[in-house]
Amino acid sequence: MTDSLMDWPGDTPWQPLPDAARRCFRLSSAIAGAVFGLAFGTIPAVVLAFADGPAWWHLGMALGALALCLALAQWRATLAFRYTRWRLDDDGLRVRRGRFWRSEVLVPRARVQHLDIERGPIERRYGLATLVVHTAGTRLSAVRQPGFDEDSANQLRDALVPRQREHDDAAHG
Repeated sequence: MTDSLMDWPGDTPWQPLPDAARRCFRLSSAIAGAVFGLAFGTIPAVVLAFADGPAWWHLGMALGALALCLALAQWRATLAFRYTRWRLDDDGLRVRRGRFWRSEVLVPRARVQHLDIERGPIERRYGLATLVVHTAGTRLSAVRQPGFDEDSANQLRDALVPRQREHDDAAHG
């Protein structure tokens, strides 16, 4: 763990994403990389098909572009998994992301408008979910974090409801 992801003494510890998120990120990236690689490799191959040269060269370029896109997609997925941490503290939800371009997002409980949990087909396969936190304001008005296991996403959704609203709902009920 790098020093940017280290905990301060007495703080709530930073949580990694579950191991299933690594597989989910890699599969999603492989699909996106294959689609992009096929498009990226096919266009030059078609253009070069009208030029002089052997057909194996055109096929080699297309396959090389596909392999490069798949490798880059896997590298990116590995970094996204390895360098994402989250924690829930008294202020709200904090998410740290990035190896080269690092960011930390704090979603204060008081700014939370509503929360969604999304589960795509790949996430459902691995028992994962994406937590979407909609906030008041214009900049970063929604924070999306994929890779939570379903139980953690549900617990975070319930824990992020602003305490003032919990009391307001109880008074009206």
